Amino acid sequence: MTKGKPPFAMKAMLRLERGTASAAATLRRYAPLADELGADGMDVDVERADVLLSGCLVAASEERAMHAMARPLLHRFGWRERDFLYAPNVRYAETLDPPSDPPATFLVINRANQELGWEGATHGTGHTPDRALEIDPAEVEVVARLFVAAPATTIAATVEALEPWLARVEPAAVAVDPGRAALLFLARADLRTEGERLGLGAVEVGRIEADADHVIETATAADGTTLWLRRGTDPVSRYWPGIVEIREMVIDDSYPE
Repeated sequence: MTKGKPPFAMKAMLRLERGTASAAATLRRYAPLADELGADGMDVDVERADVLLSGCLVAASEERAMHAMARPLLHRFGWRERDFLYAPNVRYAETLDPPSDPPATFLVINRANQELGWEGATHGTGHTPDRALEIDPAEVEVVARLFVAAPATTIAATVEALEPWLARVEPAAVAVDPGRAALLFLARADLRTEGERLGLGAVEVGRIEADADHVIETATAADGTTLWLRRGTDPVSRYWPGIVEIREMVIDDSYPE
């Protein structure tokens, strides 16, 4: 170890078997595992279930730091250490094959401040642990996001506290951090009607505008619960109030039935 060397800050995404269960059921299934692994958050949509972790290690090199962070996960799920390779040209490390023990399917570790940019576009945005929301509904559909807080300090306890919301919303995608969550679904009505359906009570309404094609209607309840409605394709932004942005999420053609 080099004396005085600054630590390498890293972020990891562990992809789990998704299966055909609902997003809420998959969230319940994997929340205890996320806590076991010490995860910062968990994201579920119709295509993926991801556990997100962060780390900060001092090592002789970035490659060794990433391998050190990965080692417990590799052993936990049955990967061989040689299955996890560092790519110096893009400065991240990933597994090449599935492990021997489910439910893990893929592991990638990036620098904590890694941007998608050219590297992500070239090497696969779906394999990076950035939590950016990007969905592509039909132009006539309205995407709703409900941001809620819960009196919890673990992912499993947060999911348990979310049960009333999960029942009301039946989300297509969910992102959870300890104590807070964002639920993604297709709205059935206008902002106030949707707020009433969800039981938000009296709300303060507003708008977030960037240009004519980028308008988000907002309704905020007295307890801070916030509903956003956006028609058509959602914008990609890293700055959402109250929660780290959800990573790439997908609503498939069968939702809602």
